Amino acid sequence: MEQLVHGVPDPVVREFLLMADDSIVAVLPFTLAIAARLGVADACAPEGSAPGELAAAVGFAAEPLTSLLNALTGAGFFTRDEHGRFAPTELGEVLKAGSALSMRATLSNLDSCRAWLRAADAAAQLRPLPAAAGESFFTDQDTRTTTDAAFNTRMKERARRLYGSLAELPVWDGAHTVMDIGGGTGTVLAAILAARPQLRGVLFDRRSVIDLAAVDSPLDPVRDRCTLVAGDFFDGLPGGADVQVLGSVLHDWDDEKAAGILRAGVRALAPGGRILVCELVVPETADPHPARWSDLGMLVLLGGRERTLPEFDALFAAAGLVRTRVLPVGESGFSLIETRPSGPVPAGA
Repeated sequence: MEQLVHGVPDPVVREFLLMADDSIVAVLPFTLAIAARLGVADACAPEGSAPGELAAAVGFAAEPLTSLLNALTGAGFFTRDEHGRFAPTELGEVLKAGSALSMRATLSNLDSCRAWLRAADAAAQLRPLPAAAGESFFTDQDTRTTTDAAFNTRMKERARRLYGSLAELPVWDGAHTVMDIGGGTGTVLAAILAARPQLRGVLFDRRSVIDLAAVDSPLDPVRDRCTLVAGDFFDGLPGGADVQVLGSVLHDWDDEKAAGILRAGVRALAPGGRILVCELVVPETADPHPARWSDLGMLVLLGGRERTLPEFDALFAAAGLVRTRVLPVGESGFSLIETRPSGPVPAGA
C-alpha cells in the first residue's frame, strides 16, 4: 500500500489510505471527540494524573478511560510516566478549553458526523445528498440554546486559528468603520480593532449571538469603539461602515442567497467603501486544496458551496461589485477578496 499511495499528491489522503487498514481513520475522530467532551486534558494535574483520579474528576469509568488514554498516548496527544500517570503533550493542548491552540469545541462536534452518516445512507439508496437549507440550520441554532452556544464556541476557535493574521493585511489604511457581518461573538473584529486603533467597529449577527456577545466577547477590551447590532442580513444591514467583512459567510449559501447578502452589503456601504470577503477559494487546477473537501461539507451541512475566483466574480457582478485584489490570509489556505461597487446597484437589488 505504501508504494501504491506514494504518488498521491494530497498528503492528507496518503495518510488516510495508510491508516485505513487498521481502522484508525474510523476510530480516531470519535476518540478525540470523547476526550474533548469529557475534558480529560483539562482535568490532568501538572505532574500527570492516574486513570482513577481522572475517572473521578470527569465522572467516567476508569477502565474505558484508560483504554482511551492509551490510544491517544500512542497517537501523541498524551504522555504516560513510569507511575502510569497521564498528561497532555504539546499536541494535546488542542483538547484543552483554555489553550491558545484549543480545538476542543471543534473536536467535540458530532453534528457533521451525523450529517455525513445521513449522506452516506442517502447515496447508498441513490437519493440526493440530504443538504440542509441554511435557513433551517440557523433557525435550529436560534431555538436550541445549548446547540447555539456550542456552535459559537466552535466558530470562535475557528476564527482565532484561521483568521489570526487578517488584522495584519494591508487593507485597513484609510478606513474609518468596519462592520463584521456574521462575525459571531467578535473574535475577528476584536483583533482588527486592537491592531488598528483608528478604526471603529460594528458587529452584526443573529439576535441570539449578539445577546451572547453582549456578556461574553473578545471585544470587551475595545468595547468603547464597537457597536453590537442584531438582525438578519436578508432583511437589510445597518449603514455607515466603509469596510464590510464577510468571513466564511457566503459559503453557507447557494448562489442566489449569497448574491442577496452582497446586495444588502452594497446598499448599506458608505460612499467609496469596500466589501472584504474571506473564504477558501477552490483552485481552477487539479491541485489538492482544503476547499475541495469544505465544498462537500457545505453541501451536506447547509446546501452551500465553496467557489472558484470566476464563480466569485459572477456573484460580485450580480451584486454590483468588482474584485480589486486577492490576498492570502497567512498560511491558513484562506484568501481575502477585496471588492468595490462597480456602479449603480443592479435592478431588483
